[in-house]
Amino acid sequence: MTDEIIYMLCVVGACFAVNYGLRALPFLLFAGRDRALPQWVERLGNFLSPVIIAMLVAYSYSSLEWKTAWPYLAGAATVGLQLWKRNPLASIVAGTALYMAFLAYG
Repeated sequence: MTDEIIYMLCVVGACFAVNYGLRALPFLLFAGRDRALPQWVERLGNFLSPVIIAMLVAYSYSSLEWKTAWPYLAGAATVGLQLWKRNPLASIVAGTALYMAFLAYG
């Protein structure tokens, strides 16, 4: 093998090891049947979801020009769904699908 291929395999292996380690760390720290999550982790989990969605919406609108109302309606639907259901995955998927539908058919 050439040096470039070995170097690339080392980089990919290092990225895999770091990614796997970071994903496994919470399970190692908070493992066990009788071990409850610390209160600060619970609060952080409840606080971060709406903040991340608000940040995504603000970033998405930062480069838009006011041409149609469709992006703003999709964003309002995303925020409204998050406030109503408190499910970040459903909010993001529904908002993205609504935005794509508005672009395609609006």
